[in-house]
Amino acid sequence: MKKITNIGMAALVAMGMLGTSCNKVESQEMETPATPKDNIVTLTTTVGFAEADTKALAIDYTAKTLTKTFKADEKIAVVYENTSGTMVKAESEALTYGNISADGKSATFTVTLTDPKSSGTVKYIYPAAMAGETDVDYSKLATQDGTLTSIASNFDLAVYEGALSAEKTLPASPTLTNGLALIAYTIYDNADTPADLTDGITGMTVNDGTNTYTITGKDADGHFYAAIRPTSGADIEYTATDGNKDYTKSVTGKTYAAGEFYQQGLKMEALKPYLLSDVFSVSDSKTVKFSKGNLRYASGTWSFFNNQYDYYNSYSEDAWDKFGWSTSITTYGMNTSTVANKYKGDFVDWGATMGTGWFTLSRDEWTYLFNTRSASTVGGTADGRYAKAKVNGVQGVILFPDTYTHPDDVTAPTNVNTTSASFDSNTYTVANWTKMESAGCVFLPATGLRSGSTVNDPGNGYYWSATPNTTSTAYGARFTADALDPALTSTNRSRGYSVRLVREVTE
Repeated sequence: MKKITNIGMAALVAMGMLGTSCNKVESQEMETPATPKDNIVTLTTTVGFAEADTKALAIDYTAKTLTKTFKADEKIAVVYENTSGTMVKAESEALTYGNISADGKSATFTVTLTDPKSSGTVKYIYPAAMAGETDVDYSKLATQDGTLTSIASNFDLAVYEGALSAEKTLPASPTLTNGLALIAYTIYDNADTPADLTDGITGMTVNDGTNTYTITGKDADGHFYAAIRPTSGADIEYTATDGNKDYTKSVTGKTYAAGEFYQQGLKMEALKPYLLSDVFSVSDSKTVKFSKGNLRYASGTWSFFNNQYDYYNSYSEDAWDKFGWSTSITTYGMNTSTVANKYKGDFVDWGATMGTGWFTLSRDEWTYLFNTRSASTVGGTADGRYAKAKVNGVQGVILFPDTYTHPDDVTAPTNVNTTSASFDSNTYTVANWTKMESAGCVFLPATGLRSGSTVNDPGNGYYWSATPNTTSTAYGARFTADALDPALTSTNRSRGYSVRLVREVTE
């Protein structure tokens, strides 16, 4: 097997200063106070390294330029065809300051190739972090921290594709073409006089129908930066969160060109808060607030249903809301096995899927919530804690907060605190429920249960607790047409139950 070491074979010409007279204009929805409006800064098709301790993309908003600089110790990936006709990857030796020249606009790198094919295909990929084993690995763009430094070090892709010479040497002095667009996002609310929400936003996603980019933070300059694959006339869904509330925005016909920089101000519509407003006691010393809806896993993402009465009435591999009991070996109960032994182990709380502070009620907390806590008089019943009902045609149980005043123009609940009551005891339209929800009510829909991949027992409710019973069973809360048990025993861990998360009130 022959090894060839190519030393000083590729002088890489750098991405230069970007033109200030670019004619392309990024459509902005509103003025961005901190930066110029409607500017596109276009990167040239060459790439290089600068003598700087920090590798970064430096944006000069006044001059409307974008300068790419690089850090010593970085590498270039070379994907090449070997004598077996297979594409394989090699990485250059780490660059030193001595390799960098021409004011940081070129660099010489050294790489070792094993069995290269004469005149075989070769590709340079910069940064090496973006290379897979045989080509660019675009999946690495899926999660980004929103900073320019991270984009420059890990994602700001530039590529050259050519061929080895007949003597099996690397192409000399190539030009690398930029492969991604760079966007700086600012988030606003959708009011008539929009307020800048960016400072309070903790993360956002960009979905162009093919790719989803999750941005987990923002730069010190206050923008969310993202490196994305080029689009042409794409329909894009933007979402953002402040940890309590989601915001959303949809646009159509969006084009992002490779090698260009965009500023985009997004006026986003606020969705319901994650956390409902009113307080429920779950022990003598602990109170909680409920999530806005049941937990779900869909299209690779954990979230809450938008409405309290929403749920899936069937099972699919891409849409879960009825989970086996969660342990370290079941991936939060996303397992269709009906064998209880497949769910052995200590409980792993579903709350971790939604971030710090969320948790699942224990058996004792469910019991206290339904049977013990002090509460307001509701429908003539002292300590009115719950009532069976239909909301928007969905059977379930309404929980009344510790302190509750029923809306004057909504029919008062009947059969409060009655385990044997029918779901038909109380029927509320969406309009009536909206008023009750605003007054603090929680609704637990009767979603049925899952056995394997089949949903059974529709119209009855089953909710997991965090409390194990035996190695093959755990406790849950159940309500049916004529019964309610907040501490159901002997529940096989393999059964798919609903999950409703809460957060403790600490103020």
